[in-house]
Amino acid sequence: MKKEIFTLMIMLLFGANLFAQDLVFKMTEDSGVEIINDARFDVINKCVGNTKEGTTLRLGEVDFADGQKYAGCSVEIAHENKAMEGYLDFYLGNPDNGGVLINDVQVNGTGAFQYYRTFRYNFYAEGGDVARPTGKGDVYVRYRECEGNLKKVVFYTEELSDSDMGEMKDPVYQYQSLLAKNAEIVEKADSDPHLNDEGAIGWTGEGVVVKFADVDFKDGNTYQQIAVVSTHGGGTNPSGFLMLYIDDVNNEDNLVAKIWTARDFFWTMYGTLAKNITKKISGKHDLYVKWTAATNLKEVQLIEGTPWQMEDDEPEKIELIDEKLTESAYTMTFDAMGGVENPAEIIAVGTDGARFEGSNIGYTSRGVVVKLSGVDFKDGIFKRILVKHSSDQAKINNSSFDFYLDLPFSNEEFADLSILEGQSVLASVVAQGTNNWSDPKRTGADMSTTVTGIHDLYMVFQIESGCNVFEVSLDVPAGASSLGKNILGDIVNVSADKGMIRIDATQALEMSIYNMYGQMVEKAFVTNGISTFSQSQGIYMLKFVTEKGESITTKVIVK
Repeated sequence: MKKEIFTLMIMLLFGANLFAQDLVFKMTEDSGVEIINDARFDVINKCVGNTKEGTTLRLGEVDFADGQKYAGCSVEIAHENKAMEGYLDFYLGNPDNGGVLINDVQVNGTGAFQYYRTFRYNFYAEGGDVARPTGKGDVYVRYRECEGNLKKVVFYTEELSDSDMGEMKDPVYQYQSLLAKNAEIVEKADSDPHLNDEGAIGWTGEGVVVKFADVDFKDGNTYQQIAVVSTHGGGTNPSGFLMLYIDDVNNEDNLVAKIWTARDFFWTMYGTLAKNITKKISGKHDLYVKWTAATNLKEVQLIEGTPWQMEDDEPEKIELIDEKLTESAYTMTFDAMGGVENPAEIIAVGTDGARFEGSNIGYTSRGVVVKLSGVDFKDGIFKRILVKHSSDQAKINNSSFDFYLDLPFSNEEFADLSILEGQSVLASVVAQGTNNWSDPKRTGADMSTTVTGIHDLYMVFQIESGCNVFEVSLDVPAGASSLGKNILGDIVNVSADKGMIRIDATQALEMSIYNMYGQMVEKAFVTNGISTFSQSQGIYMLKFVTEKGESITTKVIVK
């Protein structure tokens, strides 16, 4: 049921104009939306990603009343291939169990996986081939002949004209244009900012500052929004902003707007990203733009009125664990041939064919087993094992790297990990998603027993999603080098009971508790003595900082 309509992409829209009665479903884990198959929630970008043909979502219950309550539905979607065409089919009821098709929203590729466009279509008239929804029931969405990141679904109340259906056009407005080619670069920091062939300031980085001189803000009422036209690539950076100041870039009182620009636009799609001007600025001022991360800037716009609808679209910032090594650590690395410091062999390749790459073990999955031969634990000094790894996932559920010593099995037997039942786990290191293959972080765990001498160390991947592993390290207790302590208990003892974490500190400490996804779930100051904190079942990383700024990290399992 192809709906013929001409669509035009101009710039990135923050969101469709919504009426108060419109029903909005955001694609986040806490929204109630359920993934039926073949997708995942992208925690960082607040969308459903990793979709494909046949991906199905359950939005939840919708009351369509007599069929006139909602006029149609829209989707906000992004995909890198502009040539992609397909449909998101809407069903009242489960499509695999008698659900009725109520709409088919035609979508196109947008040029980048975080460059969103809104596509919208009215419901069909009553009596047509597609039913107009009435009554109350669960609504499902299924991908047909397409894929793409889905940010939002809206059931709208105001019927659209034929010309307004399809890809939603951007607003038309009056604005003062400040082109990047006219800006003065006043601070290069550690970058080499200069104009590229597109007329944008590129090759930027944190600390770069440019100035637009003598910008006329008029009477202070004319311009109510400010926007940047920019692009970014290489993954989402939640810390990447353009900061716009008047007159003094070092005075936070002069901040006009803070615009998140480090969205993954593949360095090819330029989006218009706007913010409301919340303070009255009149007359002429120098306008400064300061970078917090790499972004190509083409233009700044001072906009008359408020044509852009504002949304809270900034990404979820995940606090990742990245444990540091002491000077006493022994680290084993990898190259395309195997282990560098110690012989390493992949003796079970898993479902994706694990292999040694340039500097890491890649294409991993649950069931991969790596044997590190002849590892010297010395006289028992090492108490922890740490793994430096990365993943393109924002979070990885129930995943770990489990370590064993001197297992008595042949390589062929590792095809079935049930052989490990009853074997002692030396350490279970929690795996975390880092949201980018090129951003490895290090997590660690205490060893269950003291080990001396030379042994074969087996690393078993108990992971829900692939991880690239760059290093495996043996180390003395966390914080031993900086604190001069040999055991965690000299500073703080951590234990867990049902639904509770118990802290017994010997001094005042700043404590942060992170769940296994890297999200901070609790922060507090604990004093000398016992403190308790309620937490649900799961694995947690705890970081303690002393009054001197020295840190300790440990793991606890709440049952």
